[in-house]
Amino acid sequence: MADILLLSSLPATAERVRRAVQSESAGGVFHTLRAARGWAELTALASASAAAVAFVDPYHGGAFAAAEIRLLRHRAPAVALVALADFSRSPAADAFSLALLGVRAMVCAGRDDGSAALVRCMREHLNGGPLDEMVGALAGVVPAGVHRWLAPLLRSPAGAPTVPELARAAGCSPRTLRRTVQAAGLPTPEQLLAWRRLLHAARLLDDGRSADSVARSLDFSSGSALRKSLKQVTGLRPRELPTRGGLRLLATLLLRRCGGVGAPVGASRTRA
Repeated sequence: MADILLLSSLPATAERVRRAVQSESAGGVFHTLRAARGWAELTALASASAAAVAFVDPYHGGAFAAAEIRLLRHRAPAVALVALADFSRSPAADAFSLALLGVRAMVCAGRDDGSAALVRCMREHLNGGPLDEMVGALAGVVPAGVHRWLAPLLRSPAGAPTVPELARAAGCSPRTLRRTVQAAGLPTPEQLLAWRRLLHAARLLDDGRSADSVARSLDFSSGSALRKSLKQVTGLRPRELPTRGGLRLLATLLLRRCGGVGAPVGASRTRA
C-alpha cells in the first residue's frame, strides 16, 4: 500500500481521484489517498511521509502557485508531482512553467478521459524505476506463488508488518512461510521485512532526506536504527549510499541475494 497525496479545491475532481485510487491496485496492493487543505499542509505531508505521487491543482488558492510548487519540490523531491486541473482556459505558457518546476505530467480534469489518465499516472509513478525493475526480475527467480505476495510486500512503503502478518498475506502459517522462503533460496521473513524498509529508505535518501526524517517516515525506531540496519546490509552510512548507487544498489543486492545474477538492476537502460 502506498500513500497518494491530493490538493484540489474542486469536489468533483477530488471525487474522481478517490474513485481512481479505490479502483486501482498494483499487484493486489491498494493505495491510501491523503487529501490536503492547502499548500502548507500538502508540503508537510509530503515531507513527512513516503508518498510516491501527489496530484495537485496548480491554481489552488487562486493564482498560479509557482512558489508553492517550487517549495514542495525542494522539501519532497522524491514525490512525483502531477498537475490536475481544468487547463482549457489556462495560458499555454503554464504548461512550460510546470515542466520547468519539475511537474511530471498534466491531467486535464475537464476531459472525458480524465479518469483513465489518472490511473495511467498512478501506474507509471507508483511502479517505476529500480524497485519495480527488481520486482519484475524476481518473477524469473522465485516461484510464482512466492512472487504473488513478495511483489506487493517490496513495493509497499507503508506500515511495518510482522512475520505473522506476512504469513497471512502469503496464505500460510509462519512456520510454512519459513519453509517456503528457505526452499526458494530467499532471505528469512525477518530479513525480507528489513530489506523492504531499506529499499524505500534508499529512495528517500537518494532525494536528500536526512536519516532521522526517513526513519520517522518508515517506522524505524530511530535514525540510529536505520543507520545500523543499512550498515549491516551494505557497509555504508546513509549519507554515503546515494553516491554509491542508492536504491539501484540495494535493488541489485537483494536481487542477487534472492538468486538473481547478471548486470545491476536497470543497467541496460543507462547505456548511451
